[in-house]
Amino acid sequence: MIHQLLVIDRRKSIGLTLFDDGQLILQSDLLIGLVQALMVLGEEMGPVKGSLREAELGQYQISILSKDHLAYVAIQDTYDSEPFTRNLMEGVVDEYHTTLSKSNLHVQLKKEQLIKKGVVKLLTTMQFPVDKLEETRELIIDFVANHSVYVDALLLADLDDGIIDIILQPESERIIRLLMEILSEIPFERHWVGQTRLHKPLDNGQDVYDYELWMIYRVKDTDFCLLGRAYYRDEQERKRLISDLEGLTELIAGLL
Repeated sequence: MIHQLLVIDRRKSIGLTLFDDGQLILQSDLLIGLVQALMVLGEEMGPVKGSLREAELGQYQISILSKDHLAYVAIQDTYDSEPFTRNLMEGVVDEYHTTLSKSNLHVQLKKEQLIKKGVVKLLTTMQFPVDKLEETRELIIDFVANHSVYVDALLLADLDDGIIDIILQPESERIIRLLMEILSEIPFERHWVGQTRLHKPLDNGQDVYDYELWMIYRVKDTDFCLLGRAYYRDEQERKRLISDLEGLTELIAGLL
């Protein structure tokens, strides 16, 4: 989730807060200085992999999008989807950059409150309905029970609001972190599947599995995703699991 969005005039080292949900208390002068330093350092080190420059600070991440002499700076949670965040920030830039680039950020802007209200609308994303969570969990548990694969990790997450619910908790929390890290990097419009043959077959006490599969499936056109890890025995099991995941996401979307 984006907690703050600022626009900084790099020529004058002054900025304006466009959005603030009140969760973080940061000194704007320190943040402006940090952003300026990150951008100078980044320019010295060469082109970035995408349109955003990023830096992690504890459980938060600073994302910087530059255009002309302005820098748009988002303070967000570490595991937010970076492509999704970029899409939100670009919406703000498309709508207000012309006005902001011609303004003096050091003084009160004309229509400043209207701009801030507009930014709130552009940054407001879907929230998972709490009253649908139990029914969604039951759908997912039934799905797992009806497959011969062994699923040891499964969770529902929001593209910009973190974990919604952990349906199956793996023995190691590292698996959850890795899945969320992958989610933060991949294009949010697509599904993602990674698979490998195990060096040593896995015996879970009921069966022996030769293959491991990691999956991230977006719930149709919502902001929500299913993430998990499964073990399977052969290609037929893998194909059925992947095919049925599409149907599961449609069922979940139908509840929302």
